[in-house]
Amino acid sequence: MNEGWDDTERDDLKPIAQAAHTARRRAELSARFPGERLVIPAGRLKVRANDTYYRFRPSSDYAYLTGDQTENGVLVLEPREDGGHTATAYVLPRSDRENGEFWLSARGELWDGRRHSLGENAQLLGLPCADVRPLPDALRETTGAVRVLRGHDTVIEDALTDKVTAERDEELRVFLSEMRRIKDDFEIADLRFACEATARGFEDVVRVLDKAQATSERYIEGTFFLRARVE
Repeated sequence: MNEGWDDTERDDLKPIAQAAHTARRRAELSARFPGERLVIPAGRLKVRANDTYYRFRPSSDYAYLTGDQTENGVLVLEPREDGGHTATAYVLPRSDRENGEFWLSARGELWDGRRHSLGENAQLLGLPCADVRPLPDALRETTGAVRVLRGHDTVIEDALTDKVTAERDEELRVFLSEMRRIKDDFEIADLRFACEATARGFEDVVRVLDKAQATSERYIEGTFFLRARVE
């Protein structure tokens, strides 16, 4: 299984719909904390039982600033000497086929499906991407002012434990929360679409109520979730 794999790298991907909005949000965050390194993790998978996991949901702030929905991601805003920040999304790369990670790891692509490469993620998210796995060691060696969004990734927090304070990190959390409270045009359009899709889901249910008899709860739930999966 080590040989014979086609090169499936794609260089024709378009940025995700919210890429322009996430760039503006990162710029606003950068302006609030000049000269400081900012670390915003997505979070990690939570074990449900043994080798099964809950469905992953990234931290709201990470998704808000990147548009990425994958586990283990970390957004780092690195301060520049000339002002502002350089933003990098640290994400998991493709599974390595040479060392067997592709099929030996429980999260390998043989089992979980193809991941985007770092280059593909950069195209989609509209910002540089790097391998997240060496990041904790790099953060341990970092110097200068740094803040981390707590409560999502203990590995990242442990790497910064002697470099951050709860008070300063709380200021970051509060500022991000206030940013997200005010919705932009993209978010408002998404909210409207979600409301309209929900209404269509309930309309679907009403149309089949006369058919939902012996297994009424499952029938109704399945009908509603069909709309949810489609839209």
